[in-house]
Amino acid sequence: MTAFSNDSEEWQRLDWQLLQNSPIALYHNAAVLAQDMKWFETAGYAVLPLPVGIWESLGEFLDALAQLLRFPAYFGRNLNALNDCLSDIEVPQESGLVIVFPEFQRFASSCPSEAQVVLDIFADVSRRFLLTGQRLLVLVHSSDPGISFEPVGATPVLWNPSEWLNSKRSR
Repeated sequence: MTAFSNDSEEWQRLDWQLLQNSPIALYHNAAVLAQDMKWFETAGYAVLPLPVGIWESLGEFLDALAQLLRFPAYFGRNLNALNDCLSDIEVPQESGLVIVFPEFQRFASSCPSEAQVVLDIFADVSRRFLLTGQRLLVLVHSSDPGISFEPVGATPVLWNPSEWLNSKRSR
């Protein structure tokens, strides 16, 4: 499936509106979040809310996420393993997958740098899924209306595969 068609009607869709800026969207109002979750369900997306919890460590958060996404038993409970296992999750081809992080400010306040990295990993994995026409979005709810994060999903400018090694670019 292509990610979207070049049609102005599609540009009004919630998934388009979110993905054009970032696959990660913040929510404060629980009613707005519920309305958008309903939109995604109606549009055929699989919507997986992470059970609300008080995660005081990265390990606790990753355990809850691993259970929700059914990570394999060998999941390493660290950020590199999260990146690896997210790449293998099933994203419905005909619609997409929405993961919801309710009350994320709890995790972000106890583990701010890890919360930032988690969102960045999800943004990067979402971009890779979009290359194959699969849509992955994360809806982040916070009771703190002032919560903010650094930009996510930034990608570096890299050398092409043929010249990736320094030795291939020697003068």
